[in-house]
Amino acid sequence: VKIFMAMLSEENCLKYSLKERRWIWNIDDIHQRSMIQDLALVLAQKLLRLPDEVQDALTFVSCFGRSVHRDVLEITTETESCAVISDRCLVLAVEERILEKSGETYTFPHDLIQQAAYERVSKEKTRIIHFHIGLQILMKAVFTGHVDPFSPLSFIGIEQITKADDFELKNSELRISLSELLLRVGRRAIRTAAFPSALTYLEKGISFLGDNGWDLNHELCLHLHESACQAVYLNALPARVSTYMDIIMSHTEDFMDQIKCHHISMKTLATTGKVREAIDNFFHVMKELKEEFPSNMAPMTIFSSLSATKNKLEKYSSEGILSIPRMLDKGKQWAMTFMDTMLPYIYIVCPQFIPLIATRMVSLSLQYGLVKESANGLQAYSYSILCLLQDIDGGCRWLRTTRLILERFKALEMYPKLRFFQCSFLTCWKEPFQSVTNDLLQCHQQAIIVGDVEYAVFSSHIQCQFMILSGSHLAAAEKQCVVLSKEMIRLNQVQILLEHCSLHNMILQLAGGDENPFDLPEVPFNDENEVIKESESSGNITIEYPTLYTNRVMRAFFFRNYDDAKEMTKKYAALVGNESLRYQTIFYIFYEGLLAFRLARSEVDRENWLSIGQKAINTYQTWVKHSEWNFENKLLLLEAESHFSNYEYESAETTYLASIDSARRHKFVHEEGLASDLLASFFIDRGDVEKGIGYLQGAFSCYEKWGAFGLLKHLRGY
Repeated sequence: VKIFMAMLSEENCLKYSLKERRWIWNIDDIHQRSMIQDLALVLAQKLLRLPDEVQDALTFVSCFGRSVHRDVLEITTETESCAVISDRCLVLAVEERILEKSGETYTFPHDLIQQAAYERVSKEKTRIIHFHIGLQILMKAVFTGHVDPFSPLSFIGIEQITKADDFELKNSELRISLSELLLRVGRRAIRTAAFPSALTYLEKGISFLGDNGWDLNHELCLHLHESACQAVYLNALPARVSTYMDIIMSHTEDFMDQIKCHHISMKTLATTGKVREAIDNFFHVMKELKEEFPSNMAPMTIFSSLSATKNKLEKYSSEGILSIPRMLDKGKQWAMTFMDTMLPYIYIVCPQFIPLIATRMVSLSLQYGLVKESANGLQAYSYSILCLLQDIDGGCRWLRTTRLILERFKALEMYPKLRFFQCSFLTCWKEPFQSVTNDLLQCHQQAIIVGDVEYAVFSSHIQCQFMILSGSHLAAAEKQCVVLSKEMIRLNQVQILLEHCSLHNMILQLAGGDENPFDLPEVPFNDENEVIKESESSGNITIEYPTLYTNRVMRAFFFRNYDDAKEMTKKYAALVGNESLRYQTIFYIFYEGLLAFRLARSEVDRENWLSIGQKAINTYQTWVKHSEWNFENKLLLLEAESHFSNYEYESAETTYLASIDSARRHKFVHEEGLASDLLASFFIDRGDVEKGIGYLQGAFSCYEKWGAFGLLKHLRGY
């Protein structure tokens, strides 16, 4: 702006009138000018009029960007490519308003000024300047040990080096030193989730080693390629993972030299939807690591393994676990890493292996020592105890210990993953569902911060699920689903995209939206029926059936589509069974029990349906001891339906009302509406239409608070 005003004054478009004692201007001439274009022209003219040494100094300064501190200039001005930048040059540039000085910092007033100075010489010349600036900083400050390699000054040097493109170095010792530094900062960038910068640093380090890098320093070259392989994975560039993996495989023979690439390749397969292939690779690697799993998955094998591990752990207190030494065996460390990585995918595709993997991780930790992955192994064991032995207290016993293991190893990057499993599979049995929903949101945020994009996606997906199950407003849940779908695609984390589209579809149907969540380029199906059909017929589609069928039973029951709900319970029983506890089990058993009592009043097989309903009541009577907040209203509603089905009308009415009150007190607005809805049916079926309509209006009011306008439209026309 200052330069533009000065230019107007020089061209008499703006001048001071002594006669009128004020500034006067020609507004029409000013309107015809483009400030940006005129600035570029003025700056070009100014730069050309300045002495050559000043122009060279400005080009040098422009290589740092918009601004640079005087201390940095003092380190870098004595280079092979530029003369010394004198104070006189800088003073003149400031006087001509090409630079501004604030304290000891020089700044170009506008990007265009910096660009004009930068582009006055050839790209080859600026490439040389960048290289020598970076080299001066690193040689004088970092390599001498005077400055921390991760200091701001060091990163200025590294950024300059990386901007030098393919600058060739003949000094082998210097090439190795630069590559080692770039490896360190690349790994640091990965740890701080600066993935694009990490890839730039690492690939620059590889380029410095050149074509003979493997001969020059095999170990350094291996580490650079391994870290670059990890960086391209984290930058959602799966096609380039195989490129780096091929390079490493062609230059190594030892399986342990290739192990990191196998790990990244497995993660790439899993996150791009090729979960079964990833699991096949996992079992192959475990065999190579001498930790093969049995092919016989008989229930006795699983329960025997759980019992043996439980007996081992009974000898330890939390303090005893924490006092176990660190694991030193590299092979066992990698076995723990692979098992830890594959836990969520095995849970989706072949959950029967979870107890065996969990007990193997615990056994290795007890025998060979602790690693940070021991925390998740102990947690997976806790889940297995809860799931198969239905021991909720036993499953939650080691929660604090798992967190302390991570603290011992200062493995904060694993905390979101640990917390995700605790929220999704353990604490939800004791903590309010609304609290679990908030915890999962925090898991997502923490996972993004530490760069764990997989568990950021997992946490957000389960959060969407719990938003529905805890009665959050459907508009908020739908908005979160849209955000997550975009995030999955952006991060190339599409492993659970089909399940998420199915959940999103249920939310839209309840809320009354007409969008199709499956209408995405990454989804080759039009709706969830096509997904189920393809999965059941070919087995090529990976999908988590417990969640899918639970959602469909819930949706069908709300919409009073009891035939569809009945069909889904048959599929759930055939594919999942009812002998294990998952967070989905809480809701599946609830809606299956309600459906059973409904069918007991209308179908021939009354005793069978009553038996299923009573089993749901018995289950909830056990669960309510662990969390009255989560389970009381559901148990009361099941009991009310039981009373109704057994002609105990007075008890039924009292219990319906108690369920409504409990749902209201515990903030489950959707289940308050459902209980009111079923009480309305109770009165209408018995001929008290007026009372039934009153409670139906109460149900509609709750559904409206929930945001279930699609459900309301359906029920009003029912």
